[in-house]
Amino acid sequence: MALFNTDLEAIIIISIIAAILYLINKFISSFLSRIKKISNKKKNLLNFGIRIGSIILVVYLVIEGFPSFKSIPPQYTAILTSSISTAIAFVSSEIFSNFMAGLLLIIIDPFDLGDIVKIGNKKGVVISFTLSRIILETYDRITIDIANKQVVSSNIINYTKKLKDVKNFHEFEKKLNFPQYKGEAHLGGVLFVDEKENEKELKELYEKLIEGKKELIYNFTFNMRYPYNRLRIKIHQTDNLCVKYKEKFGFKPRFHIINFGNEIHIKFRLIALNTKSIMEYLPEFAKEIFKIIKS
Repeated sequence: MALFNTDLEAIIIISIIAAILYLINKFISSFLSRIKKISNKKKNLLNFGIRIGSIILVVYLVIEGFPSFKSIPPQYTAILTSSISTAIAFVSSEIFSNFMAGLLLIIIDPFDLGDIVKIGNKKGVVISFTLSRIILETYDRITIDIANKQVVSSNIINYTKKLKDVKNFHEFEKKLNFPQYKGEAHLGGVLFVDEKENEKELKELYEKLIEGKKELIYNFTFNMRYPYNRLRIKIHQTDNLCVKYKEKFGFKPRFHIINFGNEIHIKFRLIALNTKSIMEYLPEFAKEIFKIIKS
């Protein structure tokens, strides 16, 4: 026996229930986003569980609610059921693979909301993370939607440093310093910064973090190509530019040569206390560098 008396009644009631469930999901998602004590991983799991439950309920009402479904001969019901199952399996194969990839990302936990990341060749800030997709916002204010299946198969670089376990300045310096200073890697490059000056500014940054009780710091890198012509002058101009942007980023940008070829490849490194300063000032900083290169 069907749950409803007529098909029209079923359509109306199921539509109302679906709309109510949609609004409930929206409210819960919005409510959870405001709670700071719950981790983003738990928020994603709760949202996903509620959505799955809502979908199962609607599907059950559709199957059991329409009286006309009960009057279809058994042989046609079997054919219809088989066709629907095949269609659902075909459509949901992509959804299921993204779902499994989303679960894997939650377990591995390579990034969190607000982190600055590079996924494949796409860089940006993670503004949304569900069990089906990741949404990044790039520095030119473009949003990029990446399926979880693609995220899992891509190389992921997280530029966000978590300082929760850092107990003193020595650990902080080791976590943030250039590889050349750590002695753990040799890029074969020239570092345009005095070691004592670097240590002094790192101490200033560490004190800011302790004072503000911050646990995250954003460490971002990008490369630019310089010509050989007037390189010494351009390097001097670039250093002056970095001094100018020290207040904007919270730490003086660093740069060093990483490759000599037809052009000289210089790697820039930005350290900031929040994503907002990088999102706001990185485009204009890169534009100023480009002006120096072309001058």
